[in-house]
Amino acid sequence: MITSQAELDRCLDRTHTVGVEISPAGGLRATNLAYDAIRNLPESGFSFTARDLLHAIGCKTAAIPASPRDECLKSAWLYTHILDLEAPYLHFQGSYGSDLQASRSQEVGIGFTCLLAERYFHIPWDQLGSLPAIGKRFDYRGTNGQVDCIFECKGTSRIEYQSSQIHNGLEKKNAYHARGEHFDVELIISSFIGRTGEPPNIVLADPDKRSLKQLYGRGDDLYYRLKHYCRVLQFIGLPESAYRLNLYALEYLQNKRSVYRTIMDEKRDRGFLETITIGGDQFLGRWFDSWLPKASTRYKRLYEKQKDLRVPFLSAKRSVFQGLRRDVYESGLGEQPFSRPLLEKRAIQKYHRFEQARVSVFPDATVMVFRQI
Repeated sequence: MITSQAELDRCLDRTHTVGVEISPAGGLRATNLAYDAIRNLPESGFSFTARDLLHAIGCKTAAIPASPRDECLKSAWLYTHILDLEAPYLHFQGSYGSDLQASRSQEVGIGFTCLLAERYFHIPWDQLGSLPAIGKRFDYRGTNGQVDCIFECKGTSRIEYQSSQIHNGLEKKNAYHARGEHFDVELIISSFIGRTGEPPNIVLADPDKRSLKQLYGRGDDLYYRLKHYCRVLQFIGLPESAYRLNLYALEYLQNKRSVYRTIMDEKRDRGFLETITIGGDQFLGRWFDSWLPKASTRYKRLYEKQKDLRVPFLSAKRSVFQGLRRDVYESGLGEQPFSRPLLEKRAIQKYHRFEQARVSVFPDATVMVFRQI
């Protein structure tokens, strides 16, 4: 049972190494040099901290708003309760329905996929996003300017389901090829975190299909960056700004316009964001102490299902700050919103603590701070 800030930080910063397998249904082709970066993962495993995983989940799974008041789930806060962070291996704890479990497992799969894609394929954090397509499609796309990738993210709490998840991904891949769409990397990633203390596991697959390097036909780097920052604005608690930025992203090729007035109007309506200082820089955001947004229409059914959650210490005095560095936030106020480059790794290294709590800052300048009272 985590009861202090030091214990929480120690658990979040512990390195986990997950075993990796290559599916016999789809080996990594020796002729595709793009896969060289991950060929040794079955020997080395995939290493990460829980803090990085929760930050990736919290940011990348923030839903694009369907309306100006459509807030997103605060998934990272929830995961500090439903994952046993103290166990030798990460696993789910507590009791809740299969539909809730399926959604949470899928979010873990997205977190693993995004961390792996950035680390091994060097995909910029803002370029990992949903690929527009009709019919069966992979979950994420990403490009580093030289290699175009698509990723199918699968997650499960039952290890026996990984094989069927891989085969489902192969069907989607065949559908891409039938439409004449080919990418340098077409990777299927099935992630398993169980409920009984079993070691987590990742299965990778890429069937033997000839792949041709082609540029993406829909969307460009700016479009995906704007869509990423839609999720970031949701992440820090500004659904109206996220909603307007999404409209801007959909229309920017035909009509470049400013979101300055939208953001300022929201600040008057909802109150100014809280400011915290880390490493001499200001970050704007909000503290959250629950995962469900209040009075949400989209998540109304989850309010009822939450009553059935049986998770140890779900009501513990734990909060999370989700924010964005002030200068990057303000770069969204102009005629070319969020056009600044991502932060370099060395610029992030100076961020260590806010008060007594450890922090994580990602290249998109998002920050996450977990506080235990």
